[in-house]
Amino acid sequence: MADKPSLFRRVTGGLWRTVVLLYSLFFLLLLIAVPVGIYLALNPSAPSVPNKAVLVVAPSGGLVEQASGVESILSSLGRAADTPSVTRDLITALDRATNDDRIRQVLLKLDDFSGATPGQLQDLVGAIDRFRASGKPVIAWSDAYSQAQYALASHADTVALDPLGYVLLTGYGVYNNYYKDAIDKLGVNVNVFRVGKYKSFVEPYIRNDMSDEARDDALAWSGTLWGIYRDQISAARDVTAKDIDGYIDTYATRLEDSDGDAARLARDAGLVDRVASINALRPDLVAAVGQTADKSTFNQIGIEGYLADTGPAAPADGSKQLAVVTIEGSIVDGPSTPGSAGGDTVSQLIDSARRDDAIGGLLLRVNSPGGSVTASEQIRRALVALKQAGKPVVVSMAGVAASGGYWVSMNADEIWAEPATITGSIGIFAIVPTFNEPLNRLGIHTDGVGTTELAGAMRLDKPLTDQAKRILQAGIEHGYDTFVSNVAQARGLSRDAVDSIAQGRVWAGVDAKRIGLVDALGGPMAAQAALAKRMGLAPDNVSIKTLQPPTNWRGALSQAIGIGAIDALLPDWLAEASRASGASAALATLNDPNGMYARCFCTIEDRSVSLSAVQ
Repeated sequence: MADKPSLFRRVTGGLWRTVVLLYSLFFLLLLIAVPVGIYLALNPSAPSVPNKAVLVVAPSGGLVEQASGVESILSSLGRAADTPSVTRDLITALDRATNDDRIRQVLLKLDDFSGATPGQLQDLVGAIDRFRASGKPVIAWSDAYSQAQYALASHADTVALDPLGYVLLTGYGVYNNYYKDAIDKLGVNVNVFRVGKYKSFVEPYIRNDMSDEARDDALAWSGTLWGIYRDQISAARDVTAKDIDGYIDTYATRLEDSDGDAARLARDAGLVDRVASINALRPDLVAAVGQTADKSTFNQIGIEGYLADTGPAAPADGSKQLAVVTIEGSIVDGPSTPGSAGGDTVSQLIDSARRDDAIGGLLLRVNSPGGSVTASEQIRRALVALKQAGKPVVVSMAGVAASGGYWVSMNADEIWAEPATITGSIGIFAIVPTFNEPLNRLGIHTDGVGTTELAGAMRLDKPLTDQAKRILQAGIEHGYDTFVSNVAQARGLSRDAVDSIAQGRVWAGVDAKRIGLVDALGGPMAAQAALAKRMGLAPDNVSIKTLQPPTNWRGALSQAIGIGAIDALLPDWLAEASRASGASAALATLNDPNGMYARCFCTIEDRSVSLSAVQ
């Protein structure tokens, strides 16, 4: 007979079994609760709009044209301060509120808004202006205003600023990190093949500074964008472009003269109307719309609740639907992933619109600096097939629709852009790093035999042969010729005319219209109205069908957890540096099977430093 376990073993064994049972029950409940919770979050009951209410427009994070699966789930579970807002949602809510008697005014709460491209800001400013034109007031408030935040706030009837806040305008800059010395120290040989003297995407890997051509190009288009910014502020506020430049150039002196009170300085300069905390605004809002039953705050509704309550406009009986497909982020080969547009995924969505008899036209919203030539051409061909099926296509360019972003747009019946949209950059390149020297330093050598001169010629652990370089350059030149010729045919221009405005040069939307790359200036709603007209529909009686990949909540949740875990392991300074430098992210999107890319390196510096530490 076996010995009876000791009291200690029985007690500890019982405790251990209890712990195991509790953990098993916990994970079982988690497996049940997470899908149910996400379903309930994605399908909430819509809050009702009070008879008199303030629509609170509080964008968070940056602006995106289409939320990824991760962002959709996180937003539905409770929007975090850095979860991006969808531009179209904000515009749609403002436009619906314009003719909604229940909405008496709008509060632009901008303290969690981290910024957007100039073109996206213009899209949103247009919606703010349309709301104000209805005679309803707009109040803007933030604890501080960066340049992007102020672009929106300046179009409000009243601009309010927290007493500890500031308005920091800096102008636009174009700055990149350059890695040539570091690459040389590692012994890596970066082989670059490109056409277009302004095609600067590859420069950080082959230079230590910006080339004269890239410098001239960047100064030209960023100068145009800055002029547009100042003009819009001047039109909205009682200040001139000269006043804005003076505010920036003498900011340090003015701040010293104001005893460091940046909020008072902004008010004295005419940039804000009122210095007040958010709590100080509440009595006026309560007086305008009343207060909640518990008297905790004024009657209000947020963007998500308002969109859910109002719903889309009812279409005319039997009318065709207008489909919307969005290209957001770098264009990559294969399926779409969060932050990128896959050629397979986007072309499949366009093909589904072509096959759907209920769809009469397609609005393509593009916010992309480009990427894979193969994927861009795949999307372009799908759009051509859609047009051949008798369904019109209108492109609405957001903040950036350059290089591959223009490639996918060129064959549209109409191309719309904002004056500050970044577009053009018609050029092409390939970049092939070889690592034989770093391997040699480690004592690793490559040797062997081949049956032809091309056997092993493209290996990255040995130098590229002269023949391999000639092959790559010839392919790039053919790709550029294809790009230019397609643009010429699609836009009704001569090849020489397109070549003269191509060469990888970047254009602001206002200049792109002047030279024939776009047809009209305006935001997504103007482009939508143009498409409705082509479909024979009234713009205010259109049924919208948004086509996007189905959300895989398991994958999205897993990715969200993974992202959070990685961020938690990084120190703040390293995480910020990683986000600030786009080099690794840009290289990660270079997956074209033929190694050819139409990608624009056209990011502007528009970030304001925090002054909270010195106040």
